[in-house]
Amino acid sequence: MAEGAIVDLFTSQNHPHRWVVLFIILLGNFVVMKMYIPLIFLFSISLVAQDADTTLVGLQKQVELASEDTTKAKALLQLGEYQLKRDFSQAESHFIKGLSLVNGKTQSELYHFRAAFYVQLGVVNRRKADYPTAIAYYVDALRYYEKMKDSSKSADVYHNMALVYRYQKEHRKAIENYKKAILLKEKVKDTFGMGAGYNMLGVSYRQNKQLDSALICYQKAKEYFTLINSKEDLHGVYGNLAVLYSMQKQYDRSIALKLANLNYYKRIGKQLSICVEYYNLASDYIKIKQWEKAIKYTDSSLQVGLDEGFTERVSVSFRRKSFVYAKMGNYKEAHENYRKYKKYNDTIFNIQNAKKMQALELNYQFEKEKQADSLQFLQEKREVELVAKSEASKKKLYLVLVFVTLIGGTIIGVLMRRNYVQRAKIAQATHDAEKKILDQEINIKEENIKRLIADNSMRLAFKEELLDKIKTEVIGAKPENIQKTLTSLTTQLKLQIDTENKLSGLQEKINYINKSFDEKLQKLYPELTSGEREVCALLRLNLSIKEIMTIRNVSSDSVKSMRRRIRKKMNISSDIEIEKFIQNLGE
Repeated sequence: MAEGAIVDLFTSQNHPHRWVVLFIILLGNFVVMKMYIPLIFLFSISLVAQDADTTLVGLQKQVELASEDTTKAKALLQLGEYQLKRDFSQAESHFIKGLSLVNGKTQSELYHFRAAFYVQLGVVNRRKADYPTAIAYYVDALRYYEKMKDSSKSADVYHNMALVYRYQKEHRKAIENYKKAILLKEKVKDTFGMGAGYNMLGVSYRQNKQLDSALICYQKAKEYFTLINSKEDLHGVYGNLAVLYSMQKQYDRSIALKLANLNYYKRIGKQLSICVEYYNLASDYIKIKQWEKAIKYTDSSLQVGLDEGFTERVSVSFRRKSFVYAKMGNYKEAHENYRKYKKYNDTIFNIQNAKKMQALELNYQFEKEKQADSLQFLQEKREVELVAKSEASKKKLYLVLVFVTLIGGTIIGVLMRRNYVQRAKIAQATHDAEKKILDQEINIKEENIKRLIADNSMRLAFKEELLDKIKTEVIGAKPENIQKTLTSLTTQLKLQIDTENKLSGLQEKINYINKSFDEKLQKLYPELTSGEREVCALLRLNLSIKEIMTIRNVSSDSVKSMRRRIRKKMNISSDIEIEKFIQNLGE
C-alpha cells in the first residue's frame, strides 16, 4: 500500500506536493549513502501518515498542553496505549516518561497512574520477550491493586501474568492465573474481561492438547464478545478457532478464517496480530506440504517481527524457516536459519530467566504477607538500565537520517493538513445549508397538515349541527316552511363540500412526509403494525389524542390503548414522553 502511494505520488502530474517530495528525496541522496534512500522514503511516508492521524495528533497535543501532573500522566497513558498497537518503541517511551513523572509522588490518583504504567510496561517487556522484567512490573502493579481491593484491575494483572507463563510454555501456571482472572471478572460482572479470559484460557488448553476444553472456552468467549459487539475481540476468537480447526485437520476452514483475520488486522493496523496470523497460515501450508507458500507467509511474519521488535515471534519464525527448508532439501538455508533461531531462542528461554521469574514471585508472596513496600530500589535500577540502553542506541547516521526526514515530513504534513482542514470546512458548510433547507421544508409541511386537521374538526362539527337542524327544523315542520329550510340547508351543505375538497389530500400529504420515517420504523421496530406506525407518524407531528381520534375515526380509549402498545413494543420507559422519543427518531 505504501509503495503504491509513492508511485502514484510521482507519476501524478497534478499532485500538489509532488515537487516537495522530490526535493526531499534529492536532499536525502546528498546527505546519506544511496543504500539508505529507501529508509528515507518509508520514514517520510510514516511521518505523513502519523500527522494525518487526527487521533494521534490530538493525544500528542494533550501531552504538550498538560500543566498539572495528573493531567499529563493521564495523557501519556492514553497516548502510550494508542501507540501500543501502532508504534511499539514510541509506546514504551511514553510509558517510561509517565512513570518517571509519577514516581515518588504521594497523591492517591498519581499512585493509581503509577500502577497503570507498571501494567503497560509489563505488556511492552512481555512482547519484547523480556519475561523476568515483565513479571516484575506485573507484581508491582498487583501489589497496589490488591492493597486497594480493586478486583477488576487485579484480574487484568493475573491475565497478563498468565500470558507470560503461556509464552514460557508453563501451561499449568498459565491456566491457574487465567482462572483467577475470570473469577474476579465474574465478581465485578465485566463481560469483556470474562470473554478475554476464556479466549486466552482456551489457548492454554489447546497448547496443552486439551482440545475439548479449548473449544468450550472459545464458545464462551464468542458469546461474551457477541453480547457487547466487540468486533476486534471476536476476530481474536476466530483466529484461535482456526488454529483448533488446523489441529483437527480441517484446513479449508482454518485457512479461510486466518485469511479473513489477516485482512481485518491489516485494516486496523494491529501489528502483533498480523505477525501471528502470517505464522499461523504458514503452519497450515506446512501441514498440507505446500512449502513455497509456507516460506512466503513465514517470511512475512518474520519481517513484521523484526520491524516491531517482537523477539519471540522472530525466534519461532527462524525455527519455522529452518524446518521448511529442510523439508525442501535446502539444507544450507535450513542450517543458517536454525543457527539464527538458536541465537534468539537462547536469549528468551533460558534457565536464568526461569529462576528470576520464580524468585520474583516468591519475593512478592513474602512481601505481601509482611505488608512491606520496598519497590524504590528496583525502580531506580530499571530506570538506570533504561537510560543506559537509550544512550547506547544513539548513532550519528540515525540522527542525520531523522533530521533530513523530519524536515521533509513536516513540510508535507503541514501542506496535507491544510488541504484536509479546508475540505472539512467546505463539507461542513454544505451539510449545514442542506440541513437548514430540509428543516424549513418539514416545518412548512407540518403547518399545512395541522391547518387541514383543524378544517377536518370543523367539518365534523358542521355535520353534527346539520343533523340537529334536520331533526328540529325539517322533520315535523309545516309544509310551507320545509322548502325554505331545505334551501338554507342546501347552501350550508355546498360550503361544507368546498371544505371537504380541501381535506381530500390530507392522508396523501401525511404519507408523503412520513414515507422515510415509516421505512425507518419498519427497520427498527418490525413488530409494529401498520396502524401503530400510522399513529407514530401522527405523534411525530405532535398531534393530540383528540386530533388523532378524529383523523382515524376511532374512540379516545382506542387511541390511548394503541399508545400503550407502541410504548411497550418500542421499550420506552415511563419517564420519557412518547412524542419526544418518536420525534427524535425522525431527526
